[in-house]
Amino acid sequence: MKMHKDHDLKGEQKNQLLQLVDTEGKIIGEATREDCHKGEGKPHLAFMAFVFDENGNIILTQRSSKKTLWDGYWDGAVVSHVLKGETVESAANRRGKEELGVDVMFKDIGNFYYQIRFGDYSENEYCHVLVGVTSSQIIPNDVEVASVKKISKEQFDEFYLQKKDHFTPWFQIAWEKYHKKLSN
Repeated sequence: MKMHKDHDLKGEQKNQLLQLVDTEGKIIGEATREDCHKGEGKPHLAFMAFVFDENGNIILTQRSSKKTLWDGYWDGAVVSHVLKGETVESAANRRGKEELGVDVMFKDIGNFYYQIRFGDYSENEYCHVLVGVTSSQIIPNDVEVASVKKISKEQFDEFYLQKKDHFTPWFQIAWEKYHKKLSN
């Protein structure tokens, strides 16, 4: 399989600088990805994107076993952090290319703050929720994604109920808060 030109990631980039925020999402500084996730973590800016194909199917990804946090869990199609100088939408577009080889225009539909532990690490994020549609062929990056699943909205409800404990916590929060907006 030919890899997309943006699939040149080298692991989780632990020294990448993330934007620190307060619990209202206001940018207050920078810290490395590793520092943002160690122990209780530091609040930082992130996003979770629901992506649909041209037939209205939800595109889910299963996180790679190479991930430090929630490896093997089901997740939204595009999930990551906003880097300095990026908007939430441009960060999601960048990560869509890096994770799935797709170019998607995203719309921000809301946000939430959460903190949750995972062993010696945690997520401590002000997370924007985005939605987008793609008709592009998906070319998953195995550094990020173990598998991809396209599922109809009707089938998703049953899949989610059966596998809820196998979805990332941020996906669960985003779905519970915003799934009604996704129907519009």
